[in-house]
Amino acid sequence: MKRRSMRRQWVTFLAGIGVILLAIGFFFVGPLILTAYDDSHRESLTCTVSSVETVSGRSSNRGVGGASALVRVGTDACGVLDLRDGVTIRNVDAIASELKEGETYVFSVGQGSLRLEPVLQFFKQQPLILEYRPADPKPR
Repeated sequence: MKRRSMRRQWVTFLAGIGVILLAIGFFFVGPLILTAYDDSHRESLTCTVSSVETVSGRSSNRGVGGASALVRVGTDACGVLDLRDGVTIRNVDAIASELKEGETYVFSVGQGSLRLEPVLQFFKQQPLILEYRPADPKPR
């Protein structure tokens, strides 16, 4: 009986360690891998901007995290995209004003983030804009 109890304790202990390692991998290592993949696998999306919103605040609701800011871009055919690189509390409004509603832009977005968009949305995240530029005007 004692042997069975000891085996059960070990299985429970190892299962607990496995859950902890899985959580660490998912929440810490996973985003690093996704960022590296997105940096080397980009996709260009040509979309018309339908809305531009600035989002700023603290990264923690208890004041422990740092201040953060982003520009959230709603588009006609590409969904919602976030611009974070180089965006700070001080320049978020200036960067948001560069994107005009009704104008068409070419957005460079990571392929991994596009493929995992449903998972990102579950965590209230959007695919990140890595670069953007105005689309070439159409000839008349």
